[in-house]
Amino acid sequence: MHLQSRRNILLGTLAWAAGASSLAQSQSAFPTKPVTLIVPYAAGGLTDVLARVVAPALAEKWGQNVLVDNRSGAGTVIGTAAAARAPGDGHTLLMTAFGYTGNQLMVKNLPYDPKALTPLAMVAESPSILYVSARLPVNSVAELIAYGKANPGKLSFASSGNASSPHIAAEMFAGQVGLQIVHVPYRGNGPAITDLVGGQVDALFDSPATMVHVASGKLKALGIGSQTPNARAPGVVPISQQGIPALAKFSAGGWFGMFLPTATPQALQQKLQADVRAVLETREVREGLSKAGVDPRVMTQPEFVAYLQHDLAYWGPIIRERNIRID
Repeated sequence: MHLQSRRNILLGTLAWAAGASSLAQSQSAFPTKPVTLIVPYAAGGLTDVLARVVAPALAEKWGQNVLVDNRSGAGTVIGTAAAARAPGDGHTLLMTAFGYTGNQLMVKNLPYDPKALTPLAMVAESPSILYVSARLPVNSVAELIAYGKANPGKLSFASSGNASSPHIAAEMFAGQVGLQIVHVPYRGNGPAITDLVGGQVDALFDSPATMVHVASGKLKALGIGSQTPNARAPGVVPISQQGIPALAKFSAGGWFGMFLPTATPQALQQKLQADVRAVLETREVREGLSKAGVDPRVMTQPEFVAYLQHDLAYWGPIIRERNIRID
């Protein structure tokens, strides 16, 4: 081999080694500045609450502040787009929920490519419970259906916003049993619950955290959207198991998870996933999530990816059938 060829090979090897060393050093040094955790929902909502449970634990692990940045609006499009455009250096993460899936189904021209974001870690799940006002003269799902059919177009379902998961759960429920309902969207589940308790609206699909109003007698819980009973809702029977054939496969609930820019190097993604997973398995974080009314759920990256693919396949038909669109 010629001397010049040997020299070129040597120089190339050294350059590759230097690059690999630099990448390894940047990953081992992560983070080099505060990390931003974007939440595309308003402050005070459940996704925001969960982000503020996880952020301090990650800050302690990384030795850097983890700043929760609420960027709500346009059905989570604004905050999600900001995360999708962020540099792939691990210093910008996204904490989101159903909006990530919903945007792909309900927005024709997204201002970002969904492939620009990669699922990092599932954080928690929350089965939806069908709540009704204590003033409504029904005590079971069957009685609610009978009431709705006897009063077509009068049974109102609140939601935390147009195209939100409670809205879509209500539309799926109504479609499967042949009900005409009135959808009443609110800016968040807080105002929706307030009006449900006050009797201004009739029904709402919401998380087990709202069971506190059942205990006080202000609401009634008719069924839960999981396939099995949930300890957070003692005595509430799954909707799919209440002997109504049209609802035999009914399932409704929410998920919460973290994403990051796809441009993030794979080795750094693996580090971040391991760090997030370790934090999610700590007693403090699990207790914080449970206190917020959700079920902690730890998954590998491939498992989370598969979960989201199922989510798209499950909700897609009802969204297209009912022509649900984000305002």
